[in-house]
Amino acid sequence: MLTDTSIAESEVATGEGAVATSAPPELPGMAYRAYVLTLLTLISALSAVDRQILDILVEPIRADFGLSDGQLGALNGIAYAGVYALAVIPLARLADRYPRKIVIAAGIVIWSLATTASSLARNFTHLFVARMGVGLGEGGLSSPGPALLSDLFPRHQRGTVTSIYMTGPAIGMGLAYAIGGYVVAAYGWRAAFLVAGLPGLVLAALFYLTVRNVPKGLADGLRADPPQPGLGRTLKAIAALRTILWMIVALACLALMVNGLLRWIPAYLTRTQGLAPVEFGAWLGAAVGTGSFVGHLVGGPLADWVGRRDPRRQMGIGIAASLGAALTIVVLFNAPSMGVFYGLAGILSFTGGIFAAPLIMVCTTLPPVWARATTAAMTLMAVYLVGYGFGPALLGVLSDALAPSFGEDALRIALLSSTVLALPATFSFAMAARHYRADLAQSERQLARDAGRTDTPHPDRETP
Repeated sequence: MLTDTSIAESEVATGEGAVATSAPPELPGMAYRAYVLTLLTLISALSAVDRQILDILVEPIRADFGLSDGQLGALNGIAYAGVYALAVIPLARLADRYPRKIVIAAGIVIWSLATTASSLARNFTHLFVARMGVGLGEGGLSSPGPALLSDLFPRHQRGTVTSIYMTGPAIGMGLAYAIGGYVVAAYGWRAAFLVAGLPGLVLAALFYLTVRNVPKGLADGLRADPPQPGLGRTLKAIAALRTILWMIVALACLALMVNGLLRWIPAYLTRTQGLAPVEFGAWLGAAVGTGSFVGHLVGGPLADWVGRRDPRRQMGIGIAASLGAALTIVVLFNAPSMGVFYGLAGILSFTGGIFAAPLIMVCTTLPPVWARATTAAMTLMAVYLVGYGFGPALLGVLSDALAPSFGEDALRIALLSSTVLALPATFSFAMAARHYRADLAQSERQLARDAGRTDTPHPDRETP
């Protein structure tokens, strides 16, 4: 079998290589790469709509099914995040081993069908199972999507590219609140699930039919997929990156404090302020969506800028976000008016979004090419499991426990308690910064080794 080296030598010797053999793949043109980035951004926005749409529907569903806060927290978290946490690493391994576009397209179909099926739920169990399907499907996008972008864009562009991609969830969050509030008022909560779920089937087909497969690590100079080691070696390589490990702890705390709390704001406004979803949906959606959009958009370029001289400074963004989130929460629940409340909710959403692009950039830069999707999966698993899974559920259980003593104010006190997580988040970001420079140097050495091995047979083909 000819290797790339022998092909090149034969081309020089015969002068006919351009006709007789195919040239090594080159990085696609910017127009095509921009198209893939745009399409993935739209898909990530839709995934956020399907994930967040339940937030605006909590109180109508609670009234129909007679659910407790603990059950609502489970629907809004564990049902989705539990399955997501179990599926995200196997799906990432598939995306590291096989064409990423297949995993992503399949995931879109699964979560879209599950969201659509939610409209048919007749009880808590039906809705719980449907939300599990949403978590399973979105596990096929969360890490393979950024990994595909890292195949197409070189490292010096990834901060900005990732920021653009991460505006998708911000847009989707705003749409979920704004459109969901209108649809539930006009047509009921079942129609809202239909509006959220059906468009994904169209995007899944468009993505699969128009996106090409490219070698993993193409933007880093690799011209063929590198050998894929076993899971044990992959996990060992990830565990050696202490920056990643400390970031996982930091982001889990930040996600619970920000995302776990934001999931309860619609219920808080309905229950304590007496507002219907149609009254606050558009305002809250605009505030939270704008804050998250700006945070996601500026996070990547800011990380590129502050890390130009010293990459450790990028972790300072996380420290500022953690402390800023805690302060915002305290002021939020003492806001003198709803206008101020909406503005502070937008600021809180900003603090939760500003480190998203740096996170993905680090997860698709520090690990070896053959572990990037898996690394992103492990990090996002912690963020989603805590922020979108245990976070809402724990806050709901705490609210139930405080209710006998504090009545309707129990939810507010439970949400305020999340501010204590700013301390471990800040410490963990500082520890990540301490190890960042050494891990980056190790990453560059590993990339050089992989670039010299892309012509070797796959290790799984050498052993039975």
